[in-house]
Amino acid sequence: MKAVPSQLRAVQAFGAVARAGSVVGAARELAVSPSALSHLIRQLERRIGVPLFLRAGRGLKLTVDGEQLAGAVVPALAAISDALKGFSRRGSELRISTISTFAVRWLIPRLSRFQSSHPDIEIFLSTSTRAVDLSQETFDCAIRFGRGDWAGIGSDALYSEELVPACNPQWLRANSVRRIKDLARAKLLHARARRQDWRRWLASQGVTDIDTDAGPIFETRDLAIQAAIAQMGVAIVDPRFIEAELAAGQLTLPFDGRLALDTGYWLVWRPGREGSRPLAAFRRWLADELAQTRR
Repeated sequence: MKAVPSQLRAVQAFGAVARAGSVVGAARELAVSPSALSHLIRQLERRIGVPLFLRAGRGLKLTVDGEQLAGAVVPALAAISDALKGFSRRGSELRISTISTFAVRWLIPRLSRFQSSHPDIEIFLSTSTRAVDLSQETFDCAIRFGRGDWAGIGSDALYSEELVPACNPQWLRANSVRRIKDLARAKLLHARARRQDWRRWLASQGVTDIDTDAGPIFETRDLAIQAAIAQMGVAIVDPRFIEAELAAGQLTLPFDGRLALDTGYWLVWRPGREGSRPLAAFRRWLADELAQTRR
């Protein structure tokens, strides 16, 4: 068994010389001396009992036996090299699963700052409405919505959600919505998975006689926000998701009341992954971004 590492080095040396066509070129590729490489080739020739190269001017030419061996060895070495490169890339890749609206409305607008600070980390971002199984799937981490009471995973709390009504300022003026009770004659915009948000917010403001089942329903909150910008009605959203639209005057908050929820957004990961450099960098960056937002 002790001869195996030496034999593998000799095979690697042979493959490099076969590709390069010279000992000098192969030695440069493998970062060893030409004499060490020549010694490994002679060692392999002695072991298999046939010459593998003939001199051809300043280079080397494969013998018939050498061509036969190269046909098996060179592709195998290339496959091994590609496999190792794949693991190397995975070491600098961060695979994130998140909710579509969080990705579009909060994460992606900020993600260029993470890439600027960590240009060597490649991001793979996937959106899903389901909670991915971090023990079975290939994600390094996920951003989930809930109370943070998930068993068997590590987690960082990002922020607790709030709810506020938002609408286009032109729509607001055209529909003369001045009091909360005026929402009874407005179109309330809903996200399919968040049908209770309007009822909860209105109840927090002491209003219970408005029909919260009426109004258009959209697959995501992002679509409901786009509908509000397009003057279809009033959306109920987390104000963090519409910061850019509020600043640009595309949306406005017609009422002061905000409802703080006991649910929020969490970064979660499989235990043991927190030591990986890409995930550790992402956790630090998220903490910095949220600290700046709070300031």
